[in-house]
Amino acid sequence: MRSISLKKLLFVVFSTLLMSIPASFEPGHFAKALFISAFGFSLSISLLLLWVTSRHTLLRRIVWVVLFALFFIECYVYICFGSRFDPNILTLILQTNAAEASDFVRVYLFSPKSLLIIALAVAVGVLPLCLNIKRTIRNRHPKLAGTILGGLFLLGLAFPFLPLPFPLGLNTLMQVYNNFHFVTEQHQDIESIEAMLGRIQIKHAPSADEAPAIVLVIGESHNKNHSSIYGYPLPTSPHAEQEQKNGNLIVFHHAMTPTNGTNWAMRYIFSLKECGSEKDDSAQHVLMPAIFKKAGYRVSYLDNQYTRSTSGIWDYSCGYFLNPSTINESCFDYRNHELYQYDDDFVNTYKDKMFTLPKSLVIIHLKGQHFDAALRYPESYAFFSSSDIPREDLTESQKQQVAIYDNATRYNDMVLSHIMDIYRHHDAVMVYLSDHGEQVYDGPDHHYGREFGGLTDHETLKNVFEIPLLVWCSDTYQKNHPGKYDQIRASASRHICTADLPYFLLDLADIDCNFQKHNRSYIHPHFIQHKVRLD
Repeated sequence: MRSISLKKLLFVVFSTLLMSIPASFEPGHFAKALFISAFGFSLSISLLLLWVTSRHTLLRRIVWVVLFALFFIECYVYICFGSRFDPNILTLILQTNAAEASDFVRVYLFSPKSLLIIALAVAVGVLPLCLNIKRTIRNRHPKLAGTILGGLFLLGLAFPFLPLPFPLGLNTLMQVYNNFHFVTEQHQDIESIEAMLGRIQIKHAPSADEAPAIVLVIGESHNKNHSSIYGYPLPTSPHAEQEQKNGNLIVFHHAMTPTNGTNWAMRYIFSLKECGSEKDDSAQHVLMPAIFKKAGYRVSYLDNQYTRSTSGIWDYSCGYFLNPSTINESCFDYRNHELYQYDDDFVNTYKDKMFTLPKSLVIIHLKGQHFDAALRYPESYAFFSSSDIPREDLTESQKQQVAIYDNATRYNDMVLSHIMDIYRHHDAVMVYLSDHGEQVYDGPDHHYGREFGGLTDHETLKNVFEIPLLVWCSDTYQKNHPGKYDQIRASASRHICTADLPYFLLDLADIDCNFQKHNRSYIHPHFIQHKVRLD
């Protein structure tokens, strides 16, 4: 018969919680899926730490202090600033001088909220160190217990490598490692981008009376096969269909993204990065908005997912290369500072910053149908229910998930129509595409999400890598730029890739620069079509 002290058991439980709870810290809500995946991995780490410190009580106390310190830092940053302790905040700390540190201590550290958090943290953190628990828990089946613990240990270690249907939550130790690794590696990239800003040379730019307003709308997790404008049987895109009937909307049928992640998709959209380009390829450090701004365009960037002031690790992954002051000022005239739960509220708030004047570029990044799709639209916009999904191969719960996704798709269609209305009576062209698609139980394996398959799997290609791409042209645009309008219509059947989007936008803007490659513009007569095919 073997026994384990209650104190050791509590060490494992509380250490696991300290490491895994911060993984759920998302702006505005508790991410249960991230917590669950982080908990499994953290449990394995806690068991390993218990084994390493089994004969060293002092070492275990030091481990506890370190874990609690990391937990406290994460909670403090989240409560006070709405973010995890991420690479963005680490960068700010590394760049902070003595005077700024003094201001932080004076303004934040001694505020009533901060003092209360610190007092509670000290009380909770010190209490376990003062406890003298001698009770033990007797185990009459040591082999079974050992097998269970060993299984939990191996399962937890395997969590980061499992094809989970949701992102892996980063516990505090993984977060610290990621912070330092990301900052050291990616800041070399920042230096390269800053160096390339000075190498942009504009060969031709239109005058203000010749140039339209160009709008780029970036959607999220949009499976085109759930849009009625692409043939889906339910009416999920009625506004887009009406615009198409009116002759204002052109639907591209063979658009692909080279990645299933927002972070890399944003690099393809914002820079001249090519598919399969080498790490030292200079084109990937040339930013498309900087070219527009240097050509005299007024540039606005409105993002309902990531801002310079509302970070988080995904923010830093997706927008880090746009955030440094030098880059930000070279690319944009305006950026938003607030996020909204629903995209339509976001559009209504910032519509005055969606420049309608000629020679303007407006980039809008929506939440779209991003996981969890149920959070992307108000309950009053719930149009479909499980009874509308004629799928005998799905369970009732799965049908409901499909209905929720379709509701988010229909809501996204409405948001796009409201953006079109802003530009309807102006000389404007709008390009909409999604960063990537999503699995919505469309294949025989009933996958949901996008952590499955790859460029060799037809089901994943069709639902994740094939994306919607729509081009909307106002009546005034069609009248003022008939040649461009005809070129767009004639190119709708081409096989295109997100990586070529910047060249297409430069072509629409009539900007020629030293980095322009005309044969990579979707509408150019000698466009080189994308190689990946689904048919």
